[in-house]
Amino acid sequence: MHKWPPNMNERPRLLIVDDERGVRESLRAILQSDCEVLTASSGNEALTIVGEGTIDVVTLDLKMPGLGGIGALERIKEIDPDIEVLIITGYGTIDTAIQGLRFRAFDYIAKPFDCDHVRRLVQAALARRAAARRVKTMPEQILSSLSHEFRTPLNVIMGYSTMLQEDGESLSDDQRLALDRIRSNSDALLGYVETLFYMAELDRGAVGVDITPVRFSDILGKLRTDFARGAAEKAITVRVDVSTGLVLATDGDKLTRLLRALLDNAVRHTSQGDVAVVARPASGGATIEIRDSGPGLGAELIVETEDVIAGRTSMRPPRHLGFGLRLAGRLVRTLGASLTLVGGPDGTTCHLVIPDLAAADAPHVAYGG
Repeated sequence: MHKWPPNMNERPRLLIVDDERGVRESLRAILQSDCEVLTASSGNEALTIVGEGTIDVVTLDLKMPGLGGIGALERIKEIDPDIEVLIITGYGTIDTAIQGLRFRAFDYIAKPFDCDHVRRLVQAALARRAAARRVKTMPEQILSSLSHEFRTPLNVIMGYSTMLQEDGESLSDDQRLALDRIRSNSDALLGYVETLFYMAELDRGAVGVDITPVRFSDILGKLRTDFARGAAEKAITVRVDVSTGLVLATDGDKLTRLLRALLDNAVRHTSQGDVAVVARPASGGATIEIRDSGPGLGAELIVETEDVIAGRTSMRPPRHLGFGLRLAGRLVRTLGASLTLVGGPDGTTCHLVIPDLAAADAPHVAYGG
C-alpha cells in the first residue's frame, strides 16, 4: 500500500542504509539540508522503517551482513515500487552496482563521495518520485477528457478524408496522393495518441495484469501478418520461428503490445534485408529474439533504452527514444520480463526473456499445446 503524505509539499524523506556508521553520518551531513534523513544499519531495519511510513529515496549499501542489499532492494520495491533507490558502491564493486541497477535501482553513488554529485543525484531521484506521484494522483476524468480532446479532431479528419477518397472518380492523381498522405499521417498520429495515454495509464497503475494461457504462435503469426504489407513495400522479409506448442501464463494483450513495439521499431529502421523473430521455451518462461538487418542502434540509444526499462531517469531525459521503445520499457517492467539490446553494423538484436507468471507463486503450469 502506498502511503503518500497528506501534504505533497512536505519535506522529502531520505533513508540511508549502511552497516558503516561513518558512511551513514557522511551522507547525513551532505543531505540533511535538503531532506528529512533517517538511517538504518541493516536491510531488515530498513524494511521496518519503509513499512512504517513514507520514504521517498533510499541510499543502499549492497554489501551488508544479514539481508543483503539486493534482497533489501527487492523487498523495498515490493512495499512501494515508486521509492527511488541509489546504490552505494566502492572502488572495484561497479559490477555489483550494475546488478542493483538491473533490479530497478535509480542510479549509484561511488565512494569517496562527491558532495555536489550526491546532492544532484538525490534531487533527480526526488524529481522522478514526485513525477510518479503526480501521474498517479491525476484525476481520471482529466486523462479521459484529454484523450477525448485529442481523438475527436483526428477522427473527424480521418472520416472526411475517407469520404473524399470514396469519391475517387473526380480526383486527380495528385489529390489521391495527398489524401493518402493525410490518411497515413492521421493513422500514425492517432497511434501515437493512443500510446501516450496508454503509457499514462500504466504509470498510474490503472492497467491491471490479466494472466491467461497465451499461445506464442498465435500472437507472432498475427503480428507477422500485420507487418507484412509495410515490410513488403520496403522489400523486407519478416520471418517467424516459434517452437510448436509454446504457451505461457502471461498477459496476452501486454505481450502483444510489447512485441508490436519492438517489431515496428525493427521494420521502421530496416531499409533492406529481413527481420527475424525466434521464440523458444526456457527455464521458467520463454526467450524471444528479434533480429533486424538495419544500421544498428547506437550505444547512446541502447543506454537510454536500458535506463527506461530499469525505471531510471538520468539527469537529462532521454533525447532519442521514440514512443515504441519507451512503451516497451514500461511493458517489460509490467510483465516482469527483461530486455537487452545489442547493436552493431549488421543490425540490432532484442533479447527478451518472458517469465511464466503462473510460476511466480506456484509450480510451473503446463497448458495444452
